[in-house]
Amino acid sequence: RTGQILAMLGSPDYFDAAISGAVNLTLAPRQPGSAIKPITYAAAFSPDLCSSAQSAIRNPQSANPCPWTPATMILDVRTAFVTKEGFSYVPMNYDRAFHGPVSARAALAGSLNLPAVITLDHVGLKTVLTLAGRLGLGTLSDADRYGLALTLGGGEVRLLDLTAAFAAFANGGVRVEPNAILQITDAAGNTIERWQARAGDRVLDERVAYLITDILADNNARAATFGFNSVLQIGRPAAVKTGTTTDYHDNWTMGYTPELATGVWVGNADNTPMMNLSGVSGAGPIWHDF
Repeated sequence: RTGQILAMLGSPDYFDAAISGAVNLTLAPRQPGSAIKPITYAAAFSPDLCSSAQSAIRNPQSANPCPWTPATMILDVRTAFVTKEGFSYVPMNYDRAFHGPVSARAALAGSLNLPAVITLDHVGLKTVLTLAGRLGLGTLSDADRYGLALTLGGGEVRLLDLTAAFAAFANGGVRVEPNAILQITDAAGNTIERWQARAGDRVLDERVAYLITDILADNNARAATFGFNSVLQIGRPAAVKTGTTTDYHDNWTMGYTPELATGVWVGNADNTPMMNLSGVSGAGPIWHDF
């Protein structure tokens, strides 16, 4: 609720040049993989964002009119999209299979790729980028750079910014600016500046933040992908989303309880790929233990 950063680890060893140790990876733009999907679904669930977007760019008689709900059915079947360059784009799920009609709840909790792309196509890229901007993801500001793969992690974000965005879900849709410095004093101990708490900004409908939290905390809904006893279970309710990028360059596990939001990134500073390490197996154990 305050935005205060309780812990930040940007490198395992600042002085190890072999691993680019002086790079603070909490501030380095990296692709988030599926960890960005909750923002796409939040846009689809938002009455103000989704309805206006659909009236502008979609047929109001769509089978799934806006806003969506967690019960909205999405067809997870082979689907080809046309990119702005005119090429055919056929997204694949992580398990290389299609699952037929699925609810938005099951699609987000199970991190299915194709339904996420369908959702982004439904609400529109600009709508999702608008919400991402409200949530503080400033690195996603150039809409011309992105296509439908954005919801699968096709744009870079900073770990600190994405953690703060997840904190906004935990805060019921209120975003607070991350803060790392509480007080500045001079050599004599005199206070030059002291941090003052300020009210956050409402960036998301409280009802939508609740729905996203409920889905990300639904162990039954994600069991088809992660199993019932995954490392994402911490012994009490917690909302959590993982992310894995192509060729295992980046692992993410982002999540929160009512008092604490925690984001974990795992990878190599020089962007070399890891060996078959997904978000749940790479970043998940660190997130769980913390």
